Amino acid sequence: MAVRPLFLCACVHVCLFSCATPEKPPAQLTWNPPPAPAPSIQTASVMSQKSDSFPEWAQAYLAGGLRRVERLYAYRNAYVFIKENKGNNEPALRQWASYFSVEREFSRMVAKRVQNRLERNVKTYPDYEYGVFFENAVKAFSDARYEHAVRLDDFWFERLISVEDGVEVNRREFLFLIMVVIEKKTLVEQINAIFPTIPLIPEPTGAQLDAISHVKNTFFTGF
Repeated sequence: MAVRPLFLCACVHVCLFSCATPEKPPAQLTWNPPPAPAPSIQTASVMSQKSDSFPEWAQAYLAGGLRRVERLYAYRNAYVFIKENKGNNEPALRQWASYFSVEREFSRMVAKRVQNRLERNVKTYPDYEYGVFFENAVKAFSDARYEHAVRLDDFWFERLISVEDGVEVNRREFLFLIMVVIEKKTLVEQINAIFPTIPLIPEPTGAQLDAISHVKNTFFTGF
């Protein structure tokens, strides 16, 4: 198989704040998470891959993440979740992909996306802005069971990373991607059914109730 150049930006994951409810911070204290480091710029060549065709969804994900995939016409009515795993132990990665369970993993994938949505645009700490709702919401969505999510496709390829951030590394690794999709309407209905079950004890303050109401009403904007 001919070696083809591939230019990738490795996704950088920002550690999420603990869900433990902190003491009330001073009024002037704002939530300023440390800036994310610049994405690692890699020059890589594809050495082998699952099939002759490199799927459009995989190309979109590598270029721009989930948002880019969901903008593809084929997934315009779906929420897309992609689980990835990488390394140089091909047998172990194949086993991971073989035993991947949507039933077991999807709740965690949804909960992570919910947490990211709740943390977006907060002016103080998420726990302070939403009160107990923040911690309880993440737990509720993680514990929930969702119906009609399906493993639609998967793909893997082996790449030789020759240069990383201007340094020659010549590192070979496999990247495995598993795509799970669910109809937007279906997930919206399930999420909206979970919101009323989230306990609010101790009761949030008036400002926190306003923040909770606002995020619920606008939740799927940018979700």
